[in-house]
Amino acid sequence: MEKVSEYITPEKLTGYWEALLPTVINIAIGLAILIIGMWFAKRIGNIVKKNASKAPNIDETLANFLGSIAKYALTVVVVVAAVTKMGIEASSLVAMLGAATLAIGLALQGTLGNVAAGVMLMLFRPYKIGDYVSVAGEEGVVHDINIFTTVLTTIDNIKVIIANGEAWGSTIQNFTSMGVRRVDVDYGIHYDDDIDKAIKIMKDVSAAHPAVLSKPDGPWAKVVKLNDSSVDIQNRVWCKADDYWDVMFDLNKSIKEAFDKNGITIPYPHQVEIDG
Repeated sequence: MEKVSEYITPEKLTGYWEALLPTVINIAIGLAILIIGMWFAKRIGNIVKKNASKAPNIDETLANFLGSIAKYALTVVVVVAAVTKMGIEASSLVAMLGAATLAIGLALQGTLGNVAAGVMLMLFRPYKIGDYVSVAGEEGVVHDINIFTTVLTTIDNIKVIIANGEAWGSTIQNFTSMGVRRVDVDYGIHYDDDIDKAIKIMKDVSAAHPAVLSKPDGPWAKVVKLNDSSVDIQNRVWCKADDYWDVMFDLNKSIKEAFDKNGITIPYPHQVEIDG
């Protein structure tokens, strides 16, 4: 203990602390820059998004994208400033990044591809916020598009996040962009029933629905298949894209009820058991 106290004196401890204090202060300031800067970057991103959405020639999709770019660009500036304040010179940081160019390029290959794909999505606009789409095998309403991802909300309120690279490289189906959709529903009737009577019932019930449109075509119904136990008739109507599900479900119910009232039967599948 005497030897330790001989080498570590209060004066030496004070000297060590005085030498270390500037580094501690710089690290603390760097962390403060990082925390405040990240908050500021998010705030600026939201302001850009809000102001851009007010412009008459910019829709919500592009406004979100511009806000996302502003946020991430400021985040990069904040990180560089914080690291520099912590004692790593900007020139040294650039040199380090230059030496690791290959590794960083490989690591960020997918990320950079997503950014490029995000730009392409903004240029060609295959979908926008609020559209009901099928992207990369996922189906839902477009909730958000940023420089990295596309976010969908499914009918049962599940958030689905898709990388922009995957979205751009897949088949995209936009169910909203054309304004109207065709509802196709098949009904099977008994072979002994009057086919023309069933077709008339289906057309009449469809035409009476308030959301069914007369253009581009009025209600249509034809025999599409002769099954083993039923004659299949397909009913086709047009409606606004937002009314698609309501029209489909309503017609399923109302046509079945009309069949029951008019003696049109829907056959049940039959199973025959043979005792061996």
